[in-house]
Amino acid sequence: MSNSCKKEDDVVPCNASADVTTCQITGLTARITEPVPTVGQTNDYVINSAAEYRALFAGKKLPAVDFATYTLLAGKTRTASASHVASQQVLQTCAGYTYAVKLAADASPAAANVVYYVLVPKLSLGSQVRFAVELPPVVAVEGVSTIETVR
Repeated sequence: MSNSCKKEDDVVPCNASADVTTCQITGLTARITEPVPTVGQTNDYVINSAAEYRALFAGKKLPAVDFATYTLLAGKTRTASASHVASQQVLQTCAGYTYAVKLAADASPAAANVVYYVLVPKLSLGSQVRFAVELPPVVAVEGVSTIETVR
């Protein structure tokens, strides 16, 4: 019987993150057809083809997107009162990508759906995307201020 000891290579923790360049789709009216029935619920999407794009967004004439070059990240969140997108950012991390969206309250007290989206450079097949949606304090569901999902 023979035993040998080999020093394991030092594991370097990954703490790096970098902003990903994003852009919007000029002329897109952001209306996702899929319903979001419950306040605080989020539906999120990683779209890599024209067929997925047409199936998701309402509208007879959608602006063209080059899916050979871009991936479309999109989401729809139901809030307790009207809200809008205050800021959004995509970060590339060691584990994949994070699409962070911050919502801000509007004056209307009626429940509403908020749609948000960004184009990012084409993501490789199997890339993990984490969606982190920060709800405004006024419309946050009791005890929930951020909704996070991974696709």
